[in-house]
Amino acid sequence: MLTVRISQDAWQGSAQYTITVDGTQIGGVRTANASHSAGKYDTISIPGIGAGPHKVAVKFLNDAWGGTAATDRNLYVDGIYLDGVSQGVSAKLSTTGTRDFSIGTSGGQGVAYVGEQILPAGWKPDVVESFNSGKGIFSHSWGPGVDTSVKGQLTIRSTWDDKDSGAMVKPAGAEKGFGYGLYSFTVKAEGHIGPYALLWPSTDKWPGPELDVLEILSNGQPYSTVHWKNASGGDSYRSNMWNGVDETQKHTYSLLWEHGRLTGFVDGKQMWTTTSNVPKDYAHGGENLAPSLGMQTRWNNGELGGKNWITAYEFSYADMNPLG
Repeated sequence: MLTVRISQDAWQGSAQYTITVDGTQIGGVRTANASHSAGKYDTISIPGIGAGPHKVAVKFLNDAWGGTAATDRNLYVDGIYLDGVSQGVSAKLSTTGTRDFSIGTSGGQGVAYVGEQILPAGWKPDVVESFNSGKGIFSHSWGPGVDTSVKGQLTIRSTWDDKDSGAMVKPAGAEKGFGYGLYSFTVKAEGHIGPYALLWPSTDKWPGPELDVLEILSNGQPYSTVHWKNASGGDSYRSNMWNGVDETQKHTYSLLWEHGRLTGFVDGKQMWTTTSNVPKDYAHGGENLAPSLGMQTRWNNGELGGKNWITAYEFSYADMNPLG
């Protein structure tokens, strides 16, 4: 059984779409009913689709745009499930067109479902923070935008006057924080530019080995960045895009930090890897890193004003012994 969850931003009528599985359109033109902003979704169940790899395509047919966020018709794929197992995919279709999904190759073959997280297969977390008791290990916090009012969630919001806010593992020295291993943040964000999930130098000295797991451009493009201290003592960096990822949906963003290599994953799927400018952890002559979540305002004037936020559902760290 294949199940697809759909929602919409309705304006001057509802979003219409088709669903195609393995090249065959299933049924006719469909009309969305559920409101995305209300957290609702329509459930489309398609029997006769069994285990194994499949290609699913959702085609948005009737985009409309009135010039503002409140006058915009959009279609959302809120999730795809195969025999009840989430395939870890979602998307926002903001213009007429088709979004393709490859499913049925996960669920034990390439990824592992651990709590709220979707990790590369074979990794067993050594540290898990589920935010059931407030900030948990992210106890070093600042700013007025830190919100722990919902059990199991840590939300960092922008404010009307654009004050920086954040929460992190305290950067208390080169040997503190965590070294080589797999770092995973299960989060979703709204408002585009400003929210971040990153690994900060545990000496709290910058420029230094900062690894940005998730940041967002003003057009909604999510990306990650490797920062390092250059020969003149300044900051240098190189970014990698999280292409095809909708940051407004819940995803697990993972960074595998190895000796001489960094690899990025979304929902257990490898998206990029590099061997350039990889920092060393404390055990190998460098410094460890401190996980952090927050809202960056200093270079985002005019982009925030209380509209932006990031919610974390879980963080985990697994050392370099994948099976624990």
